[in-house]
Amino acid sequence: MPANVSIPAQKEFYRDEITDREFYRRLAKQVDDESFRDNLVKLSDVEDRHSGFWRKNLEKAGVDVSRIKYKKARVLWLLFLSRLIGTYLTVRLLEHGEINTVKEYSEFIKTSKGTPEFREDLQKIIKEEIEHEEVFENQMEKSQEQIEKNRDIIYGVSDGLVEVLGAVAGLAAIITNHIYIALGGILVGLSGTISMSLGAYLAKNSETEFRINEERKRELLGFESDEERIEKYSKQSKKSAASVGGSYIIGAVVPILPFVFFPPITGLIISVVLVAISQAITNALVALSMNIGILRSSLKASLLSLSAAAAVFALGELFHIVFGITLL
Repeated sequence: MPANVSIPAQKEFYRDEITDREFYRRLAKQVDDESFRDNLVKLSDVEDRHSGFWRKNLEKAGVDVSRIKYKKARVLWLLFLSRLIGTYLTVRLLEHGEINTVKEYSEFIKTSKGTPEFREDLQKIIKEEIEHEEVFENQMEKSQEQIEKNRDIIYGVSDGLVEVLGAVAGLAAIITNHIYIALGGILVGLSGTISMSLGAYLAKNSETEFRINEERKRELLGFESDEERIEKYSKQSKKSAASVGGSYIIGAVVPILPFVFFPPITGLIISVVLVAISQAITNALVALSMNIGILRSSLKASLLSLSAAAAVFALGELFHIVFGITLL
């Protein structure tokens, strides 16, 4: 291997490949879907071959690869994340990683001056990395129902965060007692929960009734209806209402909690920070599920939440100044 082929870059590529290999192997052990598990095992074998390519070239350059270990913290974090947000959103995260790997390898081919054999072998690896994306995409299509459910929950949390933060921000401008602000936030949170649950129930109920009617039409036309599917449809409205309402409550708790322990201004600052962080996380998950830019989506959501809180607080201050409204 020519000396001008970057050794530090190859070390990092090797470390990434053995890290991915280890993660796929360990994730395969905790996945119930047999088809997906088999694909993960195959992917780990592919990553093993890729790491072998980098290991061979590094050893030719006199590098002791036994000293290069996989990123244990990354593997543990991804495994934890797969249990926290589900395997399918984690798959989206992996897909982003594979896209980045393809970009890095393609750029490496352009900038390095390796032998024709080296470049040809690396081109084959790039092709296999692209095939990884197809495996992930197939899994996402199979898991669309679970993704939609997770997305509804995330949206519920996000609504609870933003709406209740706006309420307590406005109250903080005219109420001096932090407990009263917390109680006001709880009232807004409960009313929002009822409203969101009812809206989710009605929206899902219309959809499920349509699907059930379609199944009944099949029965009238002489086809056998799927009673198990009909039973599943009939339960979806209540499940949707429960998941949206429950997730809204979770989101509402975040901006309310600081006011239980801290005076208004301190409580508001803490609430704003917590909501900004929470919004960044929830919108990162949404971005993952929709395969769009994670960082941009997270920053945008956080800034919009902060802007909404600032606007409502300013309105509260305006009412306080113009009308002299102050509650103890």
